Amino acid sequence: MVGRNVDELYPRSVRKAGEVLLEASAPGLGRLTVRRGEVLGICGLVGSGRTELLRAIFGLDPNGAVRIAGKQLTPTPRISWQTGMGLVSENRKEEGLALELGIGDNICLASLGKLGNAGFISPTQKSRHTQEWIQKLGIRCENPDQPIGRLSGGNQQKAALARLLEADCDILLLDEPTRGIDIAAKARIYEAIDRLVTDPVRPRAVVMVSSYLPELLGTCDRIAVMKRNGLGQAHPLGETSAEALMAEATGNS
Repeated sequence: MVGRNVDELYPRSVRKAGEVLLEASAPGLGRLTVRRGEVLGICGLVGSGRTELLRAIFGLDPNGAVRIAGKQLTPTPRISWQTGMGLVSENRKEEGLALELGIGDNICLASLGKLGNAGFISPTQKSRHTQEWIQKLGIRCENPDQPIGRLSGGNQQKAALARLLEADCDILLLDEPTRGIDIAAKARIYEAIDRLVTDPVRPRAVVMVSSYLPELLGTCDRIAVMKRNGLGQAHPLGETSAEALMAEATGNS
């Protein structure tokens, strides 16, 4: 379906972690550090607080302190977007997308300021920006104005990711970014993540929550386990395994 061997599903270009881009802590949820040019994975049992941690960092449920590029801030969604941090929610239909609006409206929603002047949005600019991401991420649709709710789950998720890229985010918080989508769409998203963290000009930082351990082991550089008492220490990829992570998550390590 994706035109490649299974062992090639997770592309991994040469990566080099740079300066610390995000430091965050939340009472009862723990703390994390992410560097430019790396993907930090977070796993854990359902109900362990993985989603709550990302929501606290982004400012949806304010609960803690965040430092972005060394600058301390109290996060709110507006401040997070303004400082280059975006979130893809695990619940794309209820929290991540405006299903009745068009693909272009959803992709450009967080970056309307660059589509015109004096509060006016240029339809030509919006269409051009939307077409760029449709092509880059392989979003299958009839046209940029098609209501996003009519797309498949995989194409909806690619559009949700495109919103962060259109907003030029340095930090991407991805909560179950491939849940409920087909293998071909997953492959596109894995490729996009790899390109983001290995960009030669400005590598991004990615925090990725997933319930699927092979996905984290194939995509991430470090993986931390979320438990009810908070986020554990992040393990470099070469120093852990699916069995070790599961044992830590269930308290058997």
